Amino acid sequence: MKQLWVAAAGLAALSVSSVSAADLAAHAPTPVPVVAPVTSWNGFYLGAQGGGGWGTSSETYLGAPNDAAFIGTQTYNTSGGFVGGVIGYNVQTGPVVFGVEGDYHWSAVTGRSGVINVGPPSVLDSYYTELRSFGDIKGRLGYAHGATLWFVNGGAAVGDILHRYNAGLAPPSASASDTRWGWTAGAGVEYMFAANLSAKLEYNYVDLGKVAPIQYTPAINDRSEWKDTFHTVKLGINYHFNALSPVVSAKY
Repeated sequence: MKQLWVAAAGLAALSVSSVSAADLAAHAPTPVPVVAPVTSWNGFYLGAQGGGGWGTSSETYLGAPNDAAFIGTQTYNTSGGFVGGVIGYNVQTGPVVFGVEGDYHWSAVTGRSGVINVGPPSVLDSYYTELRSFGDIKGRLGYAHGATLWFVNGGAAVGDILHRYNAGLAPPSASASDTRWGWTAGAGVEYMFAANLSAKLEYNYVDLGKVAPIQYTPAINDRSEWKDTFHTVKLGINYHFNALSPVVSAKY
């Protein structure tokens, strides 16, 4: 009889164990796909940026010197800051990013020459250049590695430039402003540091060519022309309207 009770207890324990295992298997969680967002550079973006610029302004006097001490040509440095905005659009294919963007800036890049005339009828004459605003329309080609985008760019540049001749002791001075088109090329890096937000560091060389000559004395061939080039370094923040794309991956 004792053996029968032991056998019955063993069968009961085995039955309970089997039912528990089946119940656990029936209620085991099913693997669910998890949507993991990845950085995408596709789409439109808007941004604000600013920085510093430096360059050279090369003046060439096209008339006859007014005395033996007159220096007819001057090249002098320009420098200053600027602030502006940018709008652009990117298309990403794998790690390659194609884009086009335009920007414009209010500028305080200025420069003044040294003394150019030490004899009569005037002394302490000088030239002055002011880049009052500038911008560009350029294409971009980049390589994306996760949240980092390395790029080169190039295109058309435009600038509003003021040039002035300051007469020392024989005023008035002569000045003229001109909107000049030229070209630009550069490179930079952009990093997506948060959802839809990126920080950018960019360098550009800007060549705005020659301005129309300033006429000093209408009756004679007394005028100057300028050629202006600049280097710019821009720091900016962009907002991207499609910075994250969902990619489904199974997570267990």
